[in-house]
Amino acid sequence: MPKLVTVVGATGNQGGAVITALNGDPNYSLRGLTRNLESQAAQELKKQGIEVVEADLDSLSSLKAAFAGSYAVYGVTGVNELLANHDLPTAEKIEEGWGKNIAQAAAETPGLQHFIWSTLPPASEISDGRYHLTNHVAKNKVDDYIRANSDLAAKTTFFVIAQYHSNYSYGPVSIHPIPSADAYVHFASHPPETPIFWIGDVTRNLPPFIKPILEQPDKTRGNIVFAHSEVRTSEESLQIWAKTKGVRAFHVPVSAELVKSLWGKYADVLAGMWRYWGEFREKSWSAPGYVVLTKDDLGVTDLITLAESFKDYEI
Repeated sequence: MPKLVTVVGATGNQGGAVITALNGDPNYSLRGLTRNLESQAAQELKKQGIEVVEADLDSLSSLKAAFAGSYAVYGVTGVNELLANHDLPTAEKIEEGWGKNIAQAAAETPGLQHFIWSTLPPASEISDGRYHLTNHVAKNKVDDYIRANSDLAAKTTFFVIAQYHSNYSYGPVSIHPIPSADAYVHFASHPPETPIFWIGDVTRNLPPFIKPILEQPDKTRGNIVFAHSEVRTSEESLQIWAKTKGVRAFHVPVSAELVKSLWGKYADVLAGMWRYWGEFREKSWSAPGYVVLTKDDLGVTDLITLAESFKDYEI
């Protein structure tokens, strides 16, 4: 009998990647969660033969009902929409609440064998409190909530995903055209030698991680899986993008204060992450006291390059 995998955020990037990885495999059946059953994205999933159910991340009872019968649950929360409508403390509190509801519903699902929780490294801990990154902090509080429940923690893969190629389109880390110079600039409050760990095109490079996580439970449950395809400096990354587009591109050093004045709260989340990576480098993606598994540990293959990720992507 196929194992039921229930996917939170099935119409989003990460959830869609889980669907892509497992759809059509007779060993699995899929259930996608959405807030709006009538949305075009939900309808597209139904056309693929995916069971789609409505659930509200603010409602523990709706999540418990949606998770019923699951072998595995993929849990994810997102901060982008929250930042558009709330200040940072409120967005952080809401995202934390969503994550705890997902985790609690998973803990109360009879027969659940695997919970994959999409999280981020503990930047506040790694930086001794110097970097309070809202999207990290909310998820890290959920990490602690999961680990406080030993039964759930033993079933959980903490899934950390590196930088999307599409983040070059977002506010304080975006690339800007300068028509008069026939060039593009990347305003950077981080050093050009900052190591950027990329997943690249998440729709292509995330699916190869899903089956290895599910099919190596003795290795992945209770541990952290760090999904990244390659590591490039910020300067190298920018030039890879520029080469794929046939344009010139330059880093323009700016202060954190200027970035903050231009992009407000988004600067604290996005540009703050890049500064954190610039200061703590490879340590940025660590997890003190925990095992971190990578693509090599899991035998992940068929990843596309950063250049291939950028090829058909327009900022």
